[in-house]
Amino acid sequence: MSKVKVTILFSTYNGEKTLPTMLDALCASTLPKEEWKIVAVDNNSSDDTAAVLNSYKERLPLEVYFEPKQGKQYALTLGFRHLEGELVILTDDDVIPAPDWIEQFLTLADEQPQFAIFGGLITPEWEERPAPWLINYGHLGILYALNGGLPEGPISAALISGPNSAFRRSILGSSYIVHDGLGPDATVAQFPMGEDTAFALRLEKNGAKAFHSRHPGVRHIVRKGYVNEGWVLRRGERYGMGLVIVRPDLFDRKTKIGGLPIASALRWLLMVPASVVVKRFPLSGVRFKLLWAQSVRQGILRQFLKQRSTMNRTIYSQVGAK
Repeated sequence: MSKVKVTILFSTYNGEKTLPTMLDALCASTLPKEEWKIVAVDNNSSDDTAAVLNSYKERLPLEVYFEPKQGKQYALTLGFRHLEGELVILTDDDVIPAPDWIEQFLTLADEQPQFAIFGGLITPEWEERPAPWLINYGHLGILYALNGGLPEGPISAALISGPNSAFRRSILGSSYIVHDGLGPDATVAQFPMGEDTAFALRLEKNGAKAFHSRHPGVRHIVRKGYVNEGWVLRRGERYGMGLVIVRPDLFDRKTKIGGLPIASALRWLLMVPASVVVKRFPLSGVRFKLLWAQSVRQGILRQFLKQRSTMNRTIYSQVGAK
């Protein structure tokens, strides 16, 4: 009979640079290794991810699987076939867990029997210290899944962060179900983000309640290139794209013309010339806030245009079929 209490599940794409740090940290776990296991799904990596993962099989209770179809959703769907135990911890390939991380989640689940979704503390592990404008004005939760300001207690599932979340296996079902089109997906340059949020919200809609604790802790590795303005603004666009899918209620009452929310479209148009001017200013909080808002609007409009195009193609194919 299996003694496994917890499965740690994550997918990885070209994670060779961060995986050794993550896996070394898991080697220091205080929970006996017969009581937990790791399910790692290589999502068609083109680097040495597979070799890195396989090199840890003798040191960790690690199972490695391969999913050729690109996209985190497909990778985790494969991983769901190999879950064991009462608790499933979902995470990413770029975290550094505390030694008592797994035990803290088990304790939390025991202490909060009325909750089935759990979030833990995420703090940054900067490869390069961000500029003051980013620390002071950036949406660090959206950008890097940091949640140091989140109080302990019951929360909305919308505040559950993918790098450090746990779920009672009894509420999960047999598949990792999210909205179609949400990323990450390495085949798409700009994908709608919010897959982890959509997954938790679906479970909450089915009756599960969420709880946040600061005790199960991880440090989230923030790569050097992720603190420059270009990357941050592209993230803002992905966030806007994801809002259209994850939070459609935000747009239900918006006046639309040609399928586009007219207020967002007008603000975006008005800000286009202003953005050109603002980009000539030195890096600052004001500059960032203006460009961030424009990036989010651009993502919102981009996703609505994408949905309109998909709908038109569907209509044309149906008409053609007749």
